[in-house]
Amino acid sequence: MLAALGLFLLIEVVGLLAAPLAALVLGRLPGAGLGFSKVLGLLLVTWLIWMAASLHVVSYGVPLIVGVLVLLAVVSVLVALRLHSLGTRLEGEGRKSRRLLRLALPLEDPVRRRLFWGGEAVFAVVYALGVLLASFAPDVWNTEKPMDMGFINAINQSSHFPPHDPWMSGETLNYYYFGHVVLAWPIKVLGLAPDTGYLLSWGLLMGLTATAVYAFSGTLWAAGREALGARAPRGGPVAAGLVAAALVTILGNLAGVRTWIKAVDPPKDYAWFDPSRVIPDTINEFPSFSFILGDLHAHVLALPFTVLALAFALQVALRGPRGDVVWRAVLEALAIGLAIGALYAINSWSYPVAAGILAASVITWVRSDGKHRKGYPIVWLGLVIVASFVLILPFLLNFDPEAKGIGFVHVRRPFGKWLGDMALIYAILAWPLVPAFAARIFGSPNRWRWLGFGAVASLVVGSVLATDDLAGAMVAGIAMAIGIGAVLQRDLTAPERFLWILIAGGAALLLIPEILYLKDAFDGSALFRMNTVFKAGYQAFLLLGLAAGCALPWAGAWLPRWAWTLWVAVAAVLIILGLVFPYAGSYARTGGFANAPSLDGLKWLAAKSPGDPGAIDWLRDNAPGDSVVLEAFGDDYSAFGHGRISTFTGLSTVIGWAGHEVQWQHDPGTRSTDVQTLYTTPDAQVAQPLIDRYGIKYVVFGPIEQTTYGDAGVAKWDQLGRKVYSRAGTTVWELRGPS
Repeated sequence: MLAALGLFLLIEVVGLLAAPLAALVLGRLPGAGLGFSKVLGLLLVTWLIWMAASLHVVSYGVPLIVGVLVLLAVVSVLVALRLHSLGTRLEGEGRKSRRLLRLALPLEDPVRRRLFWGGEAVFAVVYALGVLLASFAPDVWNTEKPMDMGFINAINQSSHFPPHDPWMSGETLNYYYFGHVVLAWPIKVLGLAPDTGYLLSWGLLMGLTATAVYAFSGTLWAAGREALGARAPRGGPVAAGLVAAALVTILGNLAGVRTWIKAVDPPKDYAWFDPSRVIPDTINEFPSFSFILGDLHAHVLALPFTVLALAFALQVALRGPRGDVVWRAVLEALAIGLAIGALYAINSWSYPVAAGILAASVITWVRSDGKHRKGYPIVWLGLVIVASFVLILPFLLNFDPEAKGIGFVHVRRPFGKWLGDMALIYAILAWPLVPAFAARIFGSPNRWRWLGFGAVASLVVGSVLATDDLAGAMVAGIAMAIGIGAVLQRDLTAPERFLWILIAGGAALLLIPEILYLKDAFDGSALFRMNTVFKAGYQAFLLLGLAAGCALPWAGAWLPRWAWTLWVAVAAVLIILGLVFPYAGSYARTGGFANAPSLDGLKWLAAKSPGDPGAIDWLRDNAPGDSVVLEAFGDDYSAFGHGRISTFTGLSTVIGWAGHEVQWQHDPGTRSTDVQTLYTTPDAQVAQPLIDRYGIKYVVFGPIEQTTYGDAGVAKWDQLGRKVYSRAGTTVWELRGPS
């Protein structure tokens, strides 16, 4: 477990070094941005590494990583000294100066102290739980783990970016890989075995997400406490943050309860995958499922960074775009541009969500603030959006997106089934929002009250008159409209308006898949809107989860005491039901925690092909990063292990998972046939032209190749090269140069 401790300490150092920078660009938030320092620090370090390697300024490697960390340390010290000198010099000159002093010494403020130490505790506990969970399910294979492992290894084998494609020689990664760079460089600088690093990254991502959500909810609680006075939310920042972190990161959905009921002997036969497949022909994943599954896929990698971008939007909603000190205004705008822009390179679906929330925050600020210029915030927003593209330009110039247009949805669920689906997926998050909607309809001024009654009446009448499959879209649309109405109401405080921005955004994301879908490789099939429902629904879960976590403390201010007591009782029951999935799901996922914990992600391969892990180690240690290795071709998601050499070394193979390559806009052509020819022909003269065409340097022959192609063509490899590894049925040849 020393590797786990090493990664933990590295992230702690990055977070501490980034704390002054967080205070600089997020210091106008009640928590001074300290809770986001780890995520912000990782973003800054990763971007500097990535940009330097993308522009070919410096080769990617340990020296570059160490240099960037040293640069972060120097800049952070200078920023801390600057903030401290400002606060010391101006101490006693008024409120602004005292605020500057608190930025220099942020732990003097009680709220900031609780957010900081609470965040540290959340990160340590959730990281440990995540690593422990991963150690009981250590096989880095199945579902999308091979892709994510291959990305991380290909990044660490590349000297410049974009990285080479491990599953198709001669190509570069044409997918959202920036999030994998976040995980790759700590593995490289610490010298971790990649499979071990993968398992530790599983826990790291859980910890970062929980910490970011904790900081976000605690910050919004503090803002509400400051703005609402007697109507302030109950509890404290720690309680608010913990509840939100549990709702978003840990709790499951009611489909998890349904799965328990269906099981004969739960949790032993609990079908833990089913709660993520509620709507037919779609994916309905949620963070708790993601963390039990363990795929380090784009939508999961984006979670903490999306929350960071939303924290910037919250700051704008509360304080407006900075415009007092030019250099700080520029730095803050660039930081926001980077936080939002990086999301496109991590997971494109997160970009419009974060940009939309930021735009709504700016518009809300413009409407609510009558003392400042109206034009500046709009111009500022435009500059931030431009910066978000400029700061990831190397990625944009080398990326060809899979989506090829927008289509109209022509098949939907009938209203009754749609309502049931939404309840199974989102009911636990929706219940905390009921007091917010009740307050809007029954507690608003007359005009807004009648609008609320009108919306409810429209919902009832529309659901009756509309075609059955459009009623669900109408429900989501009305929820979004109520949210927009609340955002535009000037008598609400800024924290309340931002809460409604989150609610309206979540409702909009539920509405979109009922009307539109993004055309991709599944267009024209029954799965035509699978990814749209998946990605939009995942973002909706995050926004509604954040809103629910933040709404819980406000419920006491919104509801009369008798209603609040009943509401709390129902909320408690739902939260208990939400614990069914993480308990039963983790039990079933790990086989009842029956095996001894391990951070060896190749144990599964050693059981199938005992010599393969040694071959992988030899290639990692000896093969140049740009080498091409020949291995057997097989189906995507092969349980046997096709693609295992390229996946776990990061070296390119002739063709790996061809289905994924097609989705990444690459044409495999005759590669699978050529691989078959290379392995089956006994004639070296037939093999040599294909070796030259693909630039093959190493050949692997193990049990998978034996089973797939037989051994008729094995003898020729001794003519074409020399054996460099042979153990337990697996042999590696190093080939001579082109003839």
